[in-house]
Amino acid sequence: MSKSKKKKKETDVIIVGGGVAGCVLAFHLANARLKVKVFERNPKNFIGHDWCDSIEKEAFSYSGIPVPKGKERREDRDHLVILSPNLQHSIHLDFYNYWIVDRKLFQERLYSLAEKAGAEFIFETEVVEPIGRGQWVVGVKKKNGEIEKARLVIDCSGKARILTSNIEVLDLNITLKSKDFVKAYRELHKVSDGKIYWDENEILPEILYYRYGYEKGYSWLNFEEKDKLDVGSGVGSGYSERSPKAIVNDFVNSRGNISKDMIRGGGSEIIIRRPTTLVWYGFMAVGESACQVIPTNGCGIGSAMIAAKIAAEVAVDAVKRKEVSIDSLWDYQVRFMKKRGKHYAALDMMRRQFLLFSEEEVSFLIKKGILSKTDFQNIVHARYTIINPFKMVVSMIKGITRLKLMLKMGKASMMANRVYRHSKRMPKQYHTRRYHEWLLGQMHLFSKLDEKG
Repeated sequence: MSKSKKKKKETDVIIVGGGVAGCVLAFHLANARLKVKVFERNPKNFIGHDWCDSIEKEAFSYSGIPVPKGKERREDRDHLVILSPNLQHSIHLDFYNYWIVDRKLFQERLYSLAEKAGAEFIFETEVVEPIGRGQWVVGVKKKNGEIEKARLVIDCSGKARILTSNIEVLDLNITLKSKDFVKAYRELHKVSDGKIYWDENEILPEILYYRYGYEKGYSWLNFEEKDKLDVGSGVGSGYSERSPKAIVNDFVNSRGNISKDMIRGGGSEIIIRRPTTLVWYGFMAVGESACQVIPTNGCGIGSAMIAAKIAAEVAVDAVKRKEVSIDSLWDYQVRFMKKRGKHYAALDMMRRQFLLFSEEEVSFLIKKGILSKTDFQNIVHARYTIINPFKMVVSMIKGITRLKLMLKMGKASMMANRVYRHSKRMPKQYHTRRYHEWLLGQMHLFSKLDEKG
C-alpha cells in the first residue's frame, strides 16, 4: 500500500508588504516556528529605498535586530542643530539618538534574516483586498483573482493601506486628508573644495542640521560622508505651493561647489497622523499602514520595527492558542499605545496646531526660547511631556510683546495635553462600547482643527 501524502501545513500568518515592518514581523514569527507568507508587489531587487535614513538606536535593541555595521551605517552624528525658518536662530540639542542607515543595504539584510528564519517571500505578487467571513479577516485576494487564506492576516503595505482601507469598521478605513501627509524628497550630491553655508550657518560634517517650520514642514542638511551632502525637505501637503524637490534643487543650484549630478535619492508622500486602530478579528496593521510614523519629523522606520516586535509577540501567542479575535490581539494595541501611540497622538495635535503658525511666528518662538531645547528633544525623539501651567506662565512672560501669539501657543499646548491624557485612558481590554466611546472622544478633540482644513 502506498504511503499517503503528508498533509501540507496551513499558513499561520499572511503579511502583505515586504518592507521594514513586514520583514521584522516575518523574522520573529518564523523564528517562533509559525508558517509565514509575505506577499510583496515589487521584484526582489527593488525592495528598499535608494537613500539613507535616520533610525532610532532604541529600535534595534527593542526589536532584536542586530545593529547596522560597515557600509550599512554612516558616520554617527554628535548632535543635531535646530534652525529657525528664517535661519537667524539655532538650538543645539545635546544628543541625537539615531543611526544614519543605508536603506537599501538595511532592507536586504532584513529580508535575508527573515528568509533564513523560514519565512516564505512571494515577490511580484499584488494583493488587492482582504477576504472576510462575517466580521473575521480570513485571507487575501491577489490581483490574478487567487485567494490565499491564513489564521492571521497583517497589513504592512505602507501608505497604500491595501487591507486596512478595505475593512469597514472603526477607523481602519478612514479617509485620510491632505493634512495627514507630508511630501518628502532628498538628494545626495558630491561637494568639492570649500565650505557649505546655510545663510550664515556653516554646515559641519559631524552635525545634522534641521530647519523646522520652513514651508509648513522642515528641511535638512547632513554630510553623509565627508564629501557627500544629503539635502532634503518635507512639506506639509496642501500647505505650501512649493514642492520639496524644488526646495532641494534651489539649494543645490545656488552653491557652486555642489555637483549638480545626483548620486542617489528620491522621495515619497508619508502618512504622519496619529495611529489608527491596530487590530480586528484575525487582523493586525503594522507600520505606515497603521499610521505609526512620528508626526513631527516623518521618521517611521524605527517605529515600524518596535511595532513589529510587539505585534509579533502578541501574534505568536494568539496563533498558538488558535484564538486570534480582537480580544486576543488587543494587547498589541495597548502596548503600542503605551510605548509610542500616546506620544504620537499629542505630537500630531501639536503639529496640526503649528500648521496655523507663520514662519515669522515660529522664528520668534525659537528666538525667545519659548520653543526650547527640551521641546525639540521631544519633537525629534517622539516624546511628549505634559506642559504644566508654570511653563505656560514663563512662556507668556517671555513673549509678552506678542500676546496674541502667546494665546495661540497656549491653546496649542492645552490641546496637546488633552490629547495625551485622553490617549492614556484607552481601554486596556477590548470592549466595543467603551472603545467606541474613547475613539469618538479622540476624534472630537481633533474635529475643530479638521473643520479648518
